[in-house]
Amino acid sequence: MDKNKATNLLKESGHYKIVEIKMKPGEFVDKHIHDWNVDIIILQGSLQINYDNNVKVLSSGDRFKLKNNIEHTDYSGVDGVFFLSARPS
Repeated sequence: MDKNKATNLLKESGHYKIVEIKMKPGEFVDKHIHDWNVDIIILQGSLQINYDNNVKVLSSGDRFKLKNNIEHTDYSGVDGVFFLSARPS
């Protein structure tokens, strides 16, 4: 997905602080939580998110939302991942 289009989609949902996240191929982020509602859009590559006994595999163009304080892990695909993440202002 185009970065400008993804940014506009997040802004249309009321997000004003949007950060770019890049993860290297096969990068793993162990169990963690966020104190904000997660709202991300994948621009390139893929990302696997494991939460509440669910596995969600995201690729370019996918949008994912996760309520705050839900423990999860992140694992980037073989090409890594580049995505936009909305953060609290």
